[in-house]
Order: sequence, then structure tokens, then C-alpha cells
Amino acid sequence: MYALIGRRTVQSHVGHRWYSSVPDRQPQRGWRRQLLAFKQRPASHITAFALLHELTAVVPLVGVYYALDYWQPKMPFPQSVLEEGNRYINKLRTYVGLRQLEANSPVLLHLATSYAIVKAAVPLRIAASLALTPWFSRWCVVPVARAAGKLWPRSMRFFNRRGK
Repeated sequence: MYALIGRRTVQSHVGHRWYSSVPDRQPQRGWRRQLLAFKQRPASHITAFALLHELTAVVPLVGVYYALDYWQPKMPFPQSVLEEGNRYINKLRTYVGLRQLEANSPVLLHLATSYAIVKAAVPLRIAASLALTPWFSRWCVVPVARAAGKLWPRSMRFFNRRGK
């Protein structure tokens, strides 16, 4: 066998094959393309993933709560436990200065149910966040970072490389 320097032919039982020590410059496909983009800009991709992960938590939480509040589904939940929870929350609400809830108000039940639904959807949220990270980084995070870089003078930036 010959040394693999530059391009050389290697005799094998199948025939001649070309080997190169220089990697091919073909465009990456699939998850390798996303990995290459992450290697080139890790800070923007981590920021984009964190923002997407939080957005996929807050938006469904609000949406599920209002859907439950609109349709008022009957949930098998003991009325005594609901009244006890509302009594406890009413003490906290009066301490903070908010209006009290009614004894049989389903607000807390809807909040807890929407929270549980969003928590149960964590695998879907992570998959969606990972899939949308390159796009969100390219179209949202990087332009905002560039605009912020132009907005503030170099001496006031948080990550100043000169150490001023």
C-alpha cells in the first residue's frame, strides 16, 4: 500500500480507488449541515435555542389556558380540593393586593392543567427548538446582535476584547 499523500492510487482486489488527504468540499446535508453551522457560530445558536425553548413553553401555556377557559371542559377533580386550593391562593392574592377568586373558580385548575400539558410536551418542544435553531439564529438572533453592535459604541459593549 502506498502512503496517502496528495492523490495516489491504491491497488486493491476491487480495482483502483482514489484517496485524498484533502477532505471533499461538497455541501453538507442533513444534521451535518446544522452541526457545521453550530461550529461556526456557537453563541448565536445557543442563544437561538434558548429563546426558542422558552417561546415554545410560554406560547402554548397561554394558548392552552385560554382554550381551557373558553371551552370549560369538565375535569374529574374533587370540588373540596379545588375550594381548599382557592382558599389558600386567595390568602396570597389579598396579601399581594389582588382581587380574590370565587370559591369554585376553575382558574387554578386551568393553570395547573395547562402547565402539566406543556411539561408533558417537552420532547416535542426540544425537537422543534432544535429543528428551528439554525433558521432562528440566521434570521432573528444575528441581525439583532449586529444592530446592537452598531447601536452601542465599542467602549460600552459588555464583551469588550481590549479589556477597557
